[in-house]
Amino acid sequence: MADKVVLMDRAYREKHYPNGYFAAVAKNARGGGVALIICGLVLALMGLGILSLEAAFFSAGEPSESISEIIVIGIIGLVFLVPGIFVIRFGIRRMKSNETDWIKKFVDASDYPESIIRDFGNQVLEDQSLRLRLDSLEGTLTRDYISIANLLSPCVIKIEDVTGAYLVETSYQVNINGKTKTAYTTSIAVFSNHNTYMYATAKENTVKQIQEILLQRNPGIDTAGGRMLSEKEFQEMEAKVNKASK
Repeated sequence: MADKVVLMDRAYREKHYPNGYFAAVAKNARGGGVALIICGLVLALMGLGILSLEAAFFSAGEPSESISEIIVIGIIGLVFLVPGIFVIRFGIRRMKSNETDWIKKFVDASDYPESIIRDFGNQVLEDQSLRLRLDSLEGTLTRDYISIANLLSPCVIKIEDVTGAYLVETSYQVNINGKTKTAYTTSIAVFSNHNTYMYATAKENTVKQIQEILLQRNPGIDTAGGRMLSEKEFQEMEAKVNKASK
């Protein structure tokens, strides 16, 4: 899906938010919860299978492996089993979370009262709301708010509270022909005066378009003069916010 900033038309809003924004968030999260449970079950079953196979060798009186090999096999089994159990539990919690639960998650991540978060949800349904179609996530830009749909930390920021909106270069590791190499991509990072921030990979043109819209509504937002921040600069900003929010 190509990055772009697009207007949410009435048909889109009625299709995706028939019962409101947070009801849609809860519904989508339940679907993600099912996927997590399935992944967790696969991991747990793999771990149980390895441990059961090891136990079968013992019960058959065929300890052909050395003690060190037995320990390694047991550890491998646990490496699959334990994370699988945690993923299942996380998926169950995700499935059980309702609209009210998600509003509370937004409140906690955004450092705003519930009334502000509910106002954001209402503004999503207004005619001028924009979809931020980013690299792997979607965001929303309403009359007064911006949010990126990261359900692990569902943050909303009032545009009047945005202190900086930056184009950032970030790196990641890729495997090419059996060799690990560093690749680079661009991202958007938005910081607020509430010691909160949001971040997502996005194409440079999309980031600049979002910066332009934000500056029209809050000319005091810092964009580093439009230049691309290095990963080190972003990490320093991130660390400063994380330290202040503790």
